[in-house]
Amino acid sequence: MKNENNTLNDFTKDDIIEKWKKLQNFPTLGMFSALNKDYKEYLEDMLELNRILMDLQKYLSKYWLQMSKTQFHAIGNVLLKSRSDPKFNDTDSEKFRLLVIDAFEEAYSSLFSSKEFAVAYNEVYSKQLDYVNCINKIVERNLNLLNIPTRTELDEVLKDLQEMKK
Repeated sequence: MKNENNTLNDFTKDDIIEKWKKLQNFPTLGMFSALNKDYKEYLEDMLELNRILMDLQKYLSKYWLQMSKTQFHAIGNVLLKSRSDPKFNDTDSEKFRLLVIDAFEEAYSSLFSSKEFAVAYNEVYSKQLDYVNCINKIVERNLNLLNIPTRTELDEVLKDLQEMKK
């Protein structure tokens, strides 16, 4: 059902930016004026963060799809082998436990040694690092606004101290 009275549909991107500029002219307290001044940079950082998270979600889906397929493959192998040999019918037996361990070990070993898994894991890990780096960049900018030493500055101080000790 279409809502004809929705006023948000009438706004354009330019309208929102114009309203934001008017809000910027209001007197502000504390660090809000400093944050307000660089809102475009913060907006770009948030957009970059959203892009990274969307890519991460895509790569995590591929990763977990491979993990799920491997688990179902291992379960299928356990079922096939247990049906073919009557000594595995008792699920409490030590032989059945060893069968399950061997089936899962074989399935996951083949998965972990495959090129597709290496690519998927690399993509996930890379996007996780991109996410952390983006968050660190935002935190450093905020620490600079508050005139608090950043991690980079502290690392430089520690490096200088180590050089003086030598």
